[in-house]
Amino acid sequence: MGMDIASSTAGAAIALTQAQGQMDFGVKALNRNAEQQQATVATLVEGGSGGGNVTPTRGQNLNISV
Repeated sequence: MGMDIASSTAGAAIALTQAQGQMDFGVKALNRNAEQQQATVATLVEGGSGGGNVTPTRGQNLNISV
């Protein structure tokens, strides 16, 4: 019985560690996405409608919904 409790506690600790790692990854991905959108909005606000070389976002797929 004592062994079952120890192993389940260890399993819970490993699961929590993995969940924390996944959450950190998700937060970083969301943060990067927000930064990309912010750069896009800044470019559009500055009058980047000429369609030329928009350096910060060139070569990236941007989902812009109006």
